Amino acid sequence: MRRTTHLSHVRAERMNSRMNLHRTQPLHLGFLLMLVLLALTACSTVKDYVMPSGVKLDWESVTLSIAAGANRDYPIAIDMVLVSDEALAQRLLGMSARDWFSARSGLRKTYPDVLSVDSLELAPGESLTVPGKRWSGRRVAAAVVFADYLVPGPHLVRIESLRGRIQLAFGANEFNAYSLEK
Repeated sequence: MRRTTHLSHVRAERMNSRMNLHRTQPLHLGFLLMLVLLALTACSTVKDYVMPSGVKLDWESVTLSIAAGANRDYPIAIDMVLVSDEALAQRLLGMSARDWFSARSGLRKTYPDVLSVDSLELAPGESLTVPGKRWSGRRVAAAVVFADYLVPGPHLVRIESLRGRIQLAFGANEFNAYSLEK
């Protein structure tokens, strides 16, 4: 009888250890999965794919309106600049429009993979609406509009946080941006 009790006790211990192994196994797998994910997110390429940085543009349309008599009645050169690199975005935000238009060609050659520029020129009294699908869905560190006015000034506006229908209103010597949200 003692032997039966001892065997029953050994069987019970084995069964408990198997049950504990099954209980702790998901915990170990979860811990290993967490370590693998942490290692992968440390790699910038994987991190950018899994958790992309920047703001996702959500523009229905972009309307540019030039007031009559704006810019001393001369056309205004306008650049919409999308940049996906945070350091370059900070550099651009520190520039005036005059600096941007002087450095634009060199910057486009130096940063072709992180800098996108749409250029146009409108005369006073003109307006233009561009469908937002041209830019929507892109992730950017910054979206900056530069306007080449004849008068000195910064003449830039940051617009990546705007949603819906974007309005760029160009006045006599300055411009502003706002949105009519969806």
